Amino acid sequence: MSTPRALLLASLAAIALTGCQVISASITSPSDSISGTGHAIGGSSDAISVSSGSQAASDKATYERDLRSYTSTFVKSGAEASMFGPGATRIAATHGITNWESNADTADAIGGGLKDANQNAAQAQAFCTSVGINSDLCNKVVAEVK
Repeated sequence: MSTPRALLLASLAAIALTGCQVISASITSPSDSISGTGHAIGGSSDAISVSSGSQAASDKATYERDLRSYTSTFVKSGAEASMFGPGATRIAATHGITNWESNADTADAIGGGLKDANQNAAQAQAFCTSVGINSDLCNKVVAEVK
């Protein structure tokens, strides 16, 4: 065997041995990467839950906007009164609110929606009665319309 050829074979053998080590290292590496990814994902969800507190004002405004728009559209459409509650419940649930009738922002939203639908205080009172809104909330809604 000539020297250049022997040198080439020795180099290839060294590369092959080194390559096996690299392949071996990469086989054990993915599990390290996967567990690291799990920590990164966990950290992201922690960040989301921590930052969600700063979104409270935005969520309030979004809830009020959605319920206000729904109320206005509902009144203008002349929909069946019994359908208002389920729609309001769905909107509240979308915003993480379990009891829309006891939520402090509901009266503002419904009152605003009734204003947008050009309803006066007497019409607001009639609306509350027809859709079954409790008297405490209804009084606040009517006050919003005045």
